Amino acid sequence: MAAFFVFAIAVVVGLLVRELYSWYRLSHVPGPFWHGITGFSMARAALNGSVHEYYMELHEKYGPLVRIGPNTVMFSDGDTLRKIAGARSKYVKGEWYAVGRTTPGEDHLFSMRDEEKRKYLKSKMGPGYAGLENGGFEAGIDKNITAFVDLIDRKYISNAKEFRPMDMASKSTYFALDVISELGFGTPYGFLKEDRDLYQYVSTKDAFFPVMITMGNVPWLATLMHSWPLNLGLPKSGDSAGFGALMGFAKTFVDGRLAPDTKPGRDMIQSFINAGLTRKELTQEVYVETIAGSDTTATAIRMILLSLLSNPSAFAALRAEIDTAISKRMISSPIKDSEARFMPYLQAVIREGLRLYPPSTGIVSKEVPVGGDVVHGYRLPGGTQLGENICSIGRSKDVFGPDAHLFRPERWTEAAMDDDEEKYRAMMSTADLVFGYGKFYCMGRNIALMELNKIFVEVRGKIIVL
Repeated sequence: MAAFFVFAIAVVVGLLVRELYSWYRLSHVPGPFWHGITGFSMARAALNGSVHEYYMELHEKYGPLVRIGPNTVMFSDGDTLRKIAGARSKYVKGEWYAVGRTTPGEDHLFSMRDEEKRKYLKSKMGPGYAGLENGGFEAGIDKNITAFVDLIDRKYISNAKEFRPMDMASKSTYFALDVISELGFGTPYGFLKEDRDLYQYVSTKDAFFPVMITMGNVPWLATLMHSWPLNLGLPKSGDSAGFGALMGFAKTFVDGRLAPDTKPGRDMIQSFINAGLTRKELTQEVYVETIAGSDTTATAIRMILLSLLSNPSAFAALRAEIDTAISKRMISSPIKDSEARFMPYLQAVIREGLRLYPPSTGIVSKEVPVGGDVVHGYRLPGGTQLGENICSIGRSKDVFGPDAHLFRPERWTEAAMDDDEEKYRAMMSTADLVFGYGKFYCMGRNIALMELNKIFVEVRGKIIVL
């Protein structure tokens, strides 16, 4: 009995020493005291949907570097992001990325932390994301833009006798899902055609994403969820709805595409097949491509449109630019990506929306390399998780001015005509950080921007600001 008591005391003391050391090693970094003990304050903010606001409040109070967990700190400036993501940086993906795993113990391009393996897989997938082997992406996006507009015309145009409201949140998600499946797999899922939540995917995603964000702030929760017996409750390819149904589609699709008598497609997955991805890798990428490639774009569409509807003068200015371009026959229908890039106010609206409301607000932490590093004057030991606050980066008053918290597209057109070219370049490069930087740059950036370049032009005549 005495031996058991001594053992119990030793275990408790050992745990206390470990926690004390964990708190002490980053105790010099500013932040709430309890953040040095546990990450549950961040988890609570993530669960109630206010984590991005909490991030910004922390930086307002504590400065550009804040401790947000026992082994995690977060920065709020673009220069640090560029430093840690540079091509020669020794930083690698951090523990946050474990939340992106779809199958316990198995990685895909997004969740992969091994730098050499990730670089190798990325080199194989690059041509597919660039559209080099399928003639580009524009035709596929145009097809689904047309389907989106047709859906609005068919079911949601109100008249004097009938009011027909449309849930833009769900419809933008349907559009983004059909686009990514068209480009990735050669055919749309059919969300726009059916005008409903197929496989209960959207409702499942909306319920699960807050949980994923929470686990990103408390990384060991992701490890716990992927361990027996909790992993028995994770989505499986045999499920009839939700993420599991999507997994089942991915497996069936890849099996069919790899069958001996199947003709090669002209899509991203065929490019991955040509590059030599394995069956398991292909199945993972089909699944992840659908989630990552649709939710972020749909979020951007919703938030930019909300910003326009909340600012009638900006909406009127955009409509005027579009109407002028149409009357002068400067743009096609649907508008070409190359034409949209030369519409200054449209580009200003898109940049302004993305910097204010980044589609993904995860801290996407990177791991401080062996030997440590100095960030904002604070020494960080090797192994520290260093996350980014993309919301604060996009709202930097030093870069975007004292009204950086406001949606004002004119700041871009004014800066473009100003003599201060350095300021304009700083604004451009900082806003572009919403897609990451350097070796951690988003491979789907050009696809997302092409969708945004088209969608607001094509739906502008369907929306009335009261």
